[in-house]
Amino acid sequence: MILKYLAIVQNGKIELIEPVSIPEVTKLFIIPIYSEFDTEEIGNRKNFSLNHLNNCYAENKPEYTLELIKEHNPNYEKR
Repeated sequence: MILKYLAIVQNGKIELIEPVSIPEVTKLFIIPIYSEFDTEEIGNRKNFSLNHLNNCYAENKPEYTLELIKEHNPNYEKR
């Protein structure tokens, strides 16, 4: 499930606008919204991104394990 929260960057750190409870070590996907766009464009980009992200992680989408990968990419470096 994808949840949406607004945040701002202050002093080099991401700070949520409103407090939320997020478990430790939760991975986050961040979509920057730059101020040079008008409000309508920001809304359009945000909705577009989140809708497509929701489609990627929908309930009916399969989980791909390493065993299902057909071809190994030797140029990929795990971090």
